Amino acid sequence: MRIYQFDDVDSPQNTTEAKSDPIIPAGEEDGEGEAELERWLNETPEAILDEPILLFARQPSLSTGIPDLLGLDRYGNVVVVELKRGDSGSGSASEASIISQPPLYAQSLDRYDYNDLDNLYSEYRGKEWSVQDVVGEHSSLLTAFNAFFETDAKPWELNQTQRLVIVAESITGQTRDSARWLRDRGLDIQCVEVQRFQFPSGRSGFGAVTVIDYDESRSQLSAPSKPGDRVFTTNVFTRAFPDIQGLLSVQSIDPVLGNLSTNYPYLETRAETHPDSIRYALRVNPYDDQEIKVAIDSSGNDSGAVESLRKHSSKFECRGFTVSSRTSMRIIVDTWDIECIKDLRDDAFIHRVAERYAELVKIGHQVLST
Repeated sequence: MRIYQFDDVDSPQNTTEAKSDPIIPAGEEDGEGEAELERWLNETPEAILDEPILLFARQPSLSTGIPDLLGLDRYGNVVVVELKRGDSGSGSASEASIISQPPLYAQSLDRYDYNDLDNLYSEYRGKEWSVQDVVGEHSSLLTAFNAFFETDAKPWELNQTQRLVIVAESITGQTRDSARWLRDRGLDIQCVEVQRFQFPSGRSGFGAVTVIDYDESRSQLSAPSKPGDRVFTTNVFTRAFPDIQGLLSVQSIDPVLGNLSTNYPYLETRAETHPDSIRYALRVNPYDDQEIKVAIDSSGNDSGAVESLRKHSSKFECRGFTVSSRTSMRIIVDTWDIECIKDLRDDAFIHRVAERYAELVKIGHQVLST
């Protein structure tokens, strides 16, 4: 990156190149370290990418580590920013870690609902550092987001997916190759070089350039998924799984888990004698219908499996489940009404739903695997 200053505004053909002014390592005299780069970008978030970003967290503690900055783009996606003074693969951050750390942060954030994000936002506003004007003016993340992007988003529209941004004074060739490989396999990752310069006038400034990018259409979902609650869904599935793992015939839950980020996640089964079309669903809709359902669905035109469920309807009904006349969604169902999102954080309620879900899976396998 080269930056020039015009020597005379009336004679622009005469220029002087600005001198590169790298950040001084923290361990040296007058050292600045990565904190200086973090300060620049926290105070000037528009320099991170060639688009507006609303920052809402700085050095937050996640279960997988501490990212440098978190923001939201115009579509409500969480932007995870990992900073590195100097080369992207030098010092304390190896080439492997500089690429692996941001996805780990995204993994944690993928389970965050709006309330979790808003808690990070409150912590961010409460610290003694500069924030964007809109952050200082709005006490909730949602109102700040809507004001900043001039929109009318709903809470569940935030954090539909996560984007990763690696920022360093110099992005190495290895980091570029690794980022391209991840990008080409569907990971939303970008790399940005940010460098400080000393101008002939004596003033300093910095420049930024995106060196690994992707088309903006990847960040814009065609339509937001219907509202769900990933934290509640994960809690129910992980509690129920040990009790039904043998029936599902899998070593881990990941191969049979579907639609986790929507309001209708489900588990499939790998049992050989069980119809492939039948799924065990957990309908989570805390914002609209304010209800939770466990259900047996049929994903195809397997009328035989559906008829078998109805033939043994008494086995479900005697356990308090409802057998409907539907042919695909919610053939067998049980429902709970909830009043607010806090109900989904109640440990006793989570346990009750997990037990009921496991019971439904057991009866379903008893009926369909014979």
